Amino acid sequence: MSTCIRICGAYSYRLTRRHSTILLIALFIVILTVIFQLYAYKHQEMPNFAAKVGDFDYIPGAFLSGNQPNENASYCQFNYGLPKLIEWRNIQSLTPPEGGNGSSYRVIYNAIQGTAYANNSKYDALTYATQATPEFLYHIAEIARYWDGPISLSVFVPNFDMDITMQIMNQLCSCYSAMSKVSLHLFFPKRYPPKMRIPDSYYMTTDIPTTTANISIEDLLRGKLERYRKLNNQTRAQYVQWVRKKKVERMMARMPKRQLFVPQLIFNDCAGIDLFDIPTFRQENHLDYPINVGRNIARNASRTNYFIVSDIELVPSDGLAPKFLTMVRKLMGDKKRDEGRIFSKTVFVVPLFEVERGVEIPRDKDTLVRLINENRAKYFHQKVCAHCQRFPGLQSWLIRPSPSVIEPMLIARREYPYHRWEPLYFGTQNEPWYSEELSWEGRQDKMTQMLEMCLQEYRMVVLDGAFLCHAAASRNGSRDHRAERINHRRYQTIISSFKQKYQNIPKCKLMYGC
Repeated sequence: MSTCIRICGAYSYRLTRRHSTILLIALFIVILTVIFQLYAYKHQEMPNFAAKVGDFDYIPGAFLSGNQPNENASYCQFNYGLPKLIEWRNIQSLTPPEGGNGSSYRVIYNAIQGTAYANNSKYDALTYATQATPEFLYHIAEIARYWDGPISLSVFVPNFDMDITMQIMNQLCSCYSAMSKVSLHLFFPKRYPPKMRIPDSYYMTTDIPTTTANISIEDLLRGKLERYRKLNNQTRAQYVQWVRKKKVERMMARMPKRQLFVPQLIFNDCAGIDLFDIPTFRQENHLDYPINVGRNIARNASRTNYFIVSDIELVPSDGLAPKFLTMVRKLMGDKKRDEGRIFSKTVFVVPLFEVERGVEIPRDKDTLVRLINENRAKYFHQKVCAHCQRFPGLQSWLIRPSPSVIEPMLIARREYPYHRWEPLYFGTQNEPWYSEELSWEGRQDKMTQMLEMCLQEYRMVVLDGAFLCHAAASRNGSRDHRAERINHRRYQTIISSFKQKYQNIPKCKLMYGC
């Protein structure tokens, strides 16, 4: 019996080894076939289909196409000599709200002063606070088109980016009356202060005269020599320093002035140009964009009781501002509202969505839901960061009938499993600042503020009947690993400070990323 078992075992081993070899060979052939098929599919020539109706790229400000600017009037109130020059003697350069004196950035508030809602009570208006770099500035025309309230815009203007910004704002302010809603604030690194081009007529070479009409060169030199001999050791050293300084000044005065290379933008009409191709100083010098500095500045400049800190590419739904104010008065009552009361540790979340290429941005919930059902729209960043904007009650929000007003749908917390949620919301100046050390390129720039709000036990009221929507945009797959490493280190430092400042709430996932 044992002999039979040994014989069967030996044959089974040989059979298994043989079949394993065959299986490995077959698997190798299948893998090679799949690789070759994928390569052939990727490199095959695709047929050119005719463009479908609605197959277009979203261009901000396109609704102004065909209009020409009013060269004799502006709808904006420029300050400090802008938009043609900048009068530094009239400017008080301030520090950002969170960084304070330790910040490497400086701020110029109200380079443009919005006038449209200047007479409104701060309780009867709602501010759209946003930030941008010059190449995205034309999106402000879309915000001004649909936002019924003041707009606070901060722009990053290192060096000649200031000049580019003024070219664009001057064009928009001469084209569109709704720009009177916009207040513009400028921020920049201390080492790269904003600069404007100087007209050629300002370039004047100063000739330093060496003689006068009545004194010869010999007499002039003899007089200088006699004055020099009368100096003592201390005054002689000061005189030598003064002579050297004057010699350098004369040399610099005779040198030809070097004008900044600033792109001269050519506007065919009020619709603008392809602004994404502007060579900015920030791009040429690889400066990280301090997006949270811009957010805090725009928020700090708001003069209304409530505001929303949003991105400049997000377009509000129809009547968002007045509907929200109506809701707040209904929830709070006129008396408390007029007294300036607010809801303590409560913010009102506005859902974010985006549409596919060739789809116009929807203005109402019914249209948005239809586009989602047709797979032509989705919640914001669904494909690139699924947890960032997936809000609690998303499916309930989509199936609820569209209300004619804005109303609260549910109250949530930014706790597990929504501990990576980055909502945009209507809030007040009581909320924590964004962490100004974090850059846009480094990612996770809103995470620390949301984590701090979780540790402070904030309520997140998700609104129905309101949303913000982003147009289709090409996604840049490149990542700045250097900036991400910097953000990660700073993120850890901020988390460490939270551990010392707040009592740990397990559902906030304070240890996340540590």
